[in-house]
Amino acid sequence: MQTRVINIRQQVKIKNFVKERLSFKPFINYLQNRIQNEKTVKTQFFQFVLNKFNIYPETKENSIDPEHAANYIELLELVYTILSPTIEDEKTLFWALSTPARSTIVFTTDAFANLIKAQQKQKKGEQMTDKDFKQHQLDFCYRLLLERLYNFPANVNNDSVYTLSDDKTNLTKYYRVHTDTRFIDINHDAPLPDINTDLIEPFIYDEADTSLLKDNIPLNNFTLEGFSIISMEDVTAEHSIETIRLALINAGHNDVYADVINALQTLAGNAATNFGLLPFLRINGRLIFDTIECGNSLIIKTFKEHKEAEGDFNNFIDGYIKTPTALFFNTLSSKKIAQYPFLQTLKEAGITSYAILPVFYNKHLAGILEIYSAQRVVFYEKLLSQIQAAVPLISQLLHNTAEQLNEKLEEVIKTRFTTLQPSVQWKFNEAAWQYLLAEQETEKPDIQSVSFNGVYPMYGVIDIRNSTIYHNESLKKDTETLLAVLADTVKGIKGIITNKRIAAAVTTKHTLWVKKIKELEKANDETMLKDFLHQVISPYILGFKDKYPPAEKLVSNYEKAVTEDGDTYKYRRELETSIKQINRTLTNYFDKAHIRLQKIYPCYFEKFRSDGIEYDIYTGQDIAPAVPFTDKHLTDFRQWQLKSMIDVAKLTNNLLQKIPVPLQTASLIFVHSSRIDICFRNDERRFDVEGYYNIRYEVIKKRIDKVRIKNSSERLTQPGKIALVYFNDAEAESYITLIKNFQKEKSLKNDMEFIELENLQGVTGLKALRVSINYQK
Repeated sequence: MQTRVINIRQQVKIKNFVKERLSFKPFINYLQNRIQNEKTVKTQFFQFVLNKFNIYPETKENSIDPEHAANYIELLELVYTILSPTIEDEKTLFWALSTPARSTIVFTTDAFANLIKAQQKQKKGEQMTDKDFKQHQLDFCYRLLLERLYNFPANVNNDSVYTLSDDKTNLTKYYRVHTDTRFIDINHDAPLPDINTDLIEPFIYDEADTSLLKDNIPLNNFTLEGFSIISMEDVTAEHSIETIRLALINAGHNDVYADVINALQTLAGNAATNFGLLPFLRINGRLIFDTIECGNSLIIKTFKEHKEAEGDFNNFIDGYIKTPTALFFNTLSSKKIAQYPFLQTLKEAGITSYAILPVFYNKHLAGILEIYSAQRVVFYEKLLSQIQAAVPLISQLLHNTAEQLNEKLEEVIKTRFTTLQPSVQWKFNEAAWQYLLAEQETEKPDIQSVSFNGVYPMYGVIDIRNSTIYHNESLKKDTETLLAVLADTVKGIKGIITNKRIAAAVTTKHTLWVKKIKELEKANDETMLKDFLHQVISPYILGFKDKYPPAEKLVSNYEKAVTEDGDTYKYRRELETSIKQINRTLTNYFDKAHIRLQKIYPCYFEKFRSDGIEYDIYTGQDIAPAVPFTDKHLTDFRQWQLKSMIDVAKLTNNLLQKIPVPLQTASLIFVHSSRIDICFRNDERRFDVEGYYNIRYEVIKKRIDKVRIKNSSERLTQPGKIALVYFNDAEAESYITLIKNFQKEKSLKNDMEFIELENLQGVTGLKALRVSINYQK
């Protein structure tokens, strides 16, 4: 133990802002209280200590000059004995007794004194300026006052963490400093000032500056009497784990791996031991090692510098991911290099010891942790136990890195392309990865286009027949209801108004409203009608609710009737409900069908919803280069097309009795046996055809929906029938064979008819066939 007086920041005059007295009086009171209340053998020891204090009567009432604390060495040792763990060695225990405001240390263990001495030598490593230290002391005093005198939960014993470089290892160590204030009494020379809670709370909870308090609570009115006990604990391991955890939380910066590796080195406690981290990142199933994060691996850095040995590395990694296990090489001997050739490159780089530990996340290999040194290192149990607590966090870090790469790829795809289907996303992954690589070299690189060549297109549409006619009829019926509601409302209002002039004005406005409504209804301009109703008519009518209380119920009924849930929207609401029900049924069917289509062969499937559903399918060898595409695949897709049209026709037919408006659907397939090229349009975020001939395919698609039979007003598409449009008989042959099969199954009727179509703008020579669906099957 040492009684050498240590002035903490002597240049900062603590006494300038608070008075303090070193005294044993609070401690003596504590002993007396324990003797009265303690029921164990400890009473005898407390009495023994109190008797020792009685030998020095001046300690009961008078303060002690810190410079003369050595005169009471026996008492100080007794205080230490009571307040420190008995079995602790004072050479390793960081413990000290100081003046109340912690300005002067008067008694310490050897360990504490040596630590302070080492810290004072490391001027560059000081964490606090004099200004910061003074503020720290002010915070301590104010929190103590608020806790003791004003009953605020001031958390006066909040711990602080200090860093200190270890002379032996040159690694940073962390110490938590705790202050025990139980033996401090607070005296005040003047009455306690009243304080404003709103003023205090920002200081306590938001860590506001003490300048908020100095005018309300002058510290020079108070005296701290007694002593503080300062203890320190080595929390290097705990702080290192916390550093890793915070690095995971704040993972938006590029130094997260460096922070984690530094923390691991601190945990190991050996500057000669280094660490590397390698996340296993994949693009379309293959490992990639070109990211910044992978550059934190020794093995990656080494083999990037030795391209000629890259084969050894690839062979090792390929085998390692199949049977991941911990590998320890305390020395890189010839025998080990013969077994693992990649070690030769590490040895040439000056590495003497090397180890690989697999890191798993939810039982999946997330990457590896490397431990290496240019010195001989024995990878014994102690080293692994020291870093064991960090392994789950490292696992999370490596997993997060893979997730972040996927997110970056997705972000590039979504911003540069669109939300994609798995069948084609592989090609976007490649393009996005090349973009990220180029971005490391160029600030704004161009992104390569994504296209598929020689694919088979298939197009189909299920149209809700006469939806426009039904909408116009619904609008007409709702307008008639609106006119009736408006007439009843105006009539009721006029019956309440006694002022003839106002009543006449209402009649005039009503006449003008009726005229305008009929004009908008005739023009089928629903938007203008809605605006006119809610911006002109309704504000005028609602104004009578406040002016004429008897009109309140009448106006409220009107207000209810003109909402979208009211009577004036009844027929349009029923139509909308019917259309939604049909579209929901169609959407559900094709969402499930998408999954079934991928089982035939990978394809790009895109559907569009309007009054019904239309879809595009693109499939072929270029969609999945690794999977051979055959004629059978094409036949299976065409069979699915016919089967889907039969299925959805039956589904919508079954809805006729369940929906308010009996809407029917008509089906159309466009047969195009020639292959086309498609390219992703970055500006439109969708695939489109490439080349003049292919564009013609798109033009025909858009024009055949309402095509008519030649020399007739009859539309090709009809409810209860499937229509196929094609150019030559050869294109239709495969479909005709499939239709005959469905006719044998009784899914289609035996009424197939071949039809010649009218010429469309820019399109001639179209042919078609139709066949009826057997709803009885």
